[in-house]
Amino acid sequence: MAALLGAAALLAGCGSDQPKLYGTLTDCTKIGRPTQLDDPGDDQRGRRPGDPKLTQGDLVSVRIARGPGGLCVEYRTQGTVKPAVAFVLVLRPRTAETPVVQLETTVLGAADPAAMIDTGESGASFRKVAATIGLQGDHITVLVTRAEFARLGVQKIFDAFRFQARTVAATSDGGRQTDCAPSCQ
Repeated sequence: MAALLGAAALLAGCGSDQPKLYGTLTDCTKIGRPTQLDDPGDDQRGRRPGDPKLTQGDLVSVRIARGPGGLCVEYRTQGTVKPAVAFVLVLRPRTAETPVVQLETTVLGAADPAAMIDTGESGASFRKVAATIGLQGDHITVLVTRAEFARLGVQKIFDAFRFQARTVAATSDGGRQTDCAPSCQ
């Protein structure tokens, strides 16, 4: 969650709030057998009285598939994805709490969407990774190869994990609205 707080600070003043179209969406079902989580709309945290809803960060579903072609994640939101929002896939080993590896995808107004991985190492930060990112309307897809996980020394997490998806959308006054699937606990 600390990564999300840092992302919110970075996102707050970044570029236009116009919707973005970018790249080509990846069909995650062509990568591997998908697992889908649905999430209720209007369940973001951090909204203050009088703040507008930031539906670009309000998850309604997350689909994830892993196969020889890589790890594919499709996030669907209640509203059109537009700046500034970060999507984070938190990966944990199936039978342990650590290491926690995070795949973050950011949508900023002044830059193309980008993907980064935090390996969970003490003192390490997010590192940019090669990814195929597609953004259109209410969804964004991210495809990262196993080789990118291996390059950062976290290929074992790629092979067997459990996951949680999180978002943070920056408000115009420097605040943030967050969401999780499954629910934040």
